[in-house]
Amino acid sequence: METIKFEARDEYGWEVAPRPYPATQAVPDWWKAMTPYSKSPDNPEGKKLIVSNRVSNAGPKKCVPMLDAITSGYIIPLWADVQVKNEGLNKLITWRTIEQVFLEHGQQARDVETPAGFNEQVFKFMNKWRIITPKGYSCLITQPFGYRQTGVQAIPAVIDTDRSSLEILPPVWFANDFEGILEKGTPMVQVIPFKRSDWKAEYSYLKDGEYEKLEDKNFASTIVNHYMKKVWSKKTYS
Repeated sequence: METIKFEARDEYGWEVAPRPYPATQAVPDWWKAMTPYSKSPDNPEGKKLIVSNRVSNAGPKKCVPMLDAITSGYIIPLWADVQVKNEGLNKLITWRTIEQVFLEHGQQARDVETPAGFNEQVFKFMNKWRIITPKGYSCLITQPFGYRQTGVQAIPAVIDTDRSSLEILPPVWFANDFEGILEKGTPMVQVIPFKRSDWKAEYSYLKDGEYEKLEDKNFASTIVNHYMKKVWSKKTYS
């Protein structure tokens, strides 16, 4: 097992900022509320497996790859409440802590294509944690996959955290229609470590009918949970 280290940049950060934690501890409520199988008149609670015309009623909650994305890596949470207001075309962010929670990134950051529904103003989240990984390992820094309705969205980046010596200050956008309190503890970024490798692409194709045989030999031969039973590898973050 490899070790990822989160090191506070100073004593203030150590005392004030909540610790980053495994994303397995931040499974969102919308995922928890989903039923494993689609609801229907003959399956009102969504708990019964039904197969009709070779198709099962398994819902997104049975999709292990989606859950893997939500629970991979670690979450860095917001370390203090902030109030967000709209002032003309800009966002005004205020807080009560001595140190800054956000800092405007600068006019040049607006050159990054802004997602629909978000203000083009870019802010740095003043994260208090350095991220240190073993030699050869980098980290994907991204908006938490399970949290896309918080009113804030991180700009994704890949950092060679085995070589970088500075804390990571993720740039973020705020939604145009978001005003109010963004609460301490809100998941701000998801940190997913990975081993760097060099890759090259190769291209080929299956002969007609070969894919159908492959499907019937594997996925279609199992009514439910084929991926978990035959493909999936458990990932551990602690």
